[in-house]
Amino acid sequence: MAKYSYSADDQSVVLPLIYRVFVNPLVKVLPYGLPANFITLTSFGCVVIAFGIAAHGYIVNRYDGWWLIPFLALSYLVGDCADGKQARRTGTGSPLGEYFDHFCDSFVTGLLMGIVMISFKVTNPVIITIGFFNLYFAQIASFWERYKRHVMYFGKLGSSEGVLTIGFTAWLMSIPPIHTAAKLPLVFNITWGEAAIIVVMAGAAVSAVHALMRAQAISFRLVAHLILSLAFTYTVSVVYADLLIYVTMVIMLYNACFLASLLSAINLEKKESFPDVLVPLSCLLLGYKPAVPYVQALQIIYLAIRITIQFAVFFRMHRQYWHWVNPPPDNRQ
Repeated sequence: MAKYSYSADDQSVVLPLIYRVFVNPLVKVLPYGLPANFITLTSFGCVVIAFGIAAHGYIVNRYDGWWLIPFLALSYLVGDCADGKQARRTGTGSPLGEYFDHFCDSFVTGLLMGIVMISFKVTNPVIITIGFFNLYFAQIASFWERYKRHVMYFGKLGSSEGVLTIGFTAWLMSIPPIHTAAKLPLVFNITWGEAAIIVVMAGAAVSAVHALMRAQAISFRLVAHLILSLAFTYTVSVVYADLLIYVTMVIMLYNACFLASLLSAINLEKKESFPDVLVPLSCLLLGYKPAVPYVQALQIIYLAIRITIQFAVFFRMHRQYWHWVNPPPDNRQ
């Protein structure tokens, strides 16, 4: 494997302010021995907690604690920036660090979109599909560009702006008058809130297409995954639009499984894996009502096991880069 390097072309509008106000002051006071991967894990935990708050509200039909979601979204974004800065500060940047960061991001994408769907209480399968598929399309295309051009590109209105928008919007939707207004029909039985999702996700789709154009290459495996992902997302959205937590989890895991292989391909300079076909095919069993709970559980367990194995294999190959405490400057590898 060639000597590790990471390059990014970041045009984000909001990130310079985030760095100046939050990230730079934070990194200055962080202990030198604190590994960047621990910061990555902590920031990822903020999104998990935010989704937990939204999921709890969805189950009990209340919005208790939703004011925390924008703060958790901001905390995630700060941590997602601080981990890279801490790695550069301590000279511990590594393929494992990049893999772990983006590996967590593959779950963050699904959890954030799940928060959006829960916030707007979306039940329209088309809107659910547009939201989940386009956001993952944008993320997959971004990593694909990294794979082909060896550069991560972030547009002026990209993932950072999206994280903050989702956090702030979730809090706004917990305010009854705003929630009521967002549920008012606009046209063709599409609400104002759903129209906003369509517009934003159209932007994500355009960003994804641009990323693929910059990459100047696609593969059969990439196209096959996108087709299967679209079909699978629409299928579970049609059948279980009223089970947004399950829909979020299974779509997130399905795309994370492919992303894990793509991230390995980036760092190991090999081909990405073929997309999974068993989970989409298992949807044929969802028509048999008694089997539904078992099929849903098996889908999630199967995908979780596959992802765990993928991570374990990559971790084992690069375990020398994992530190419980950063080595002193004179002992760095």
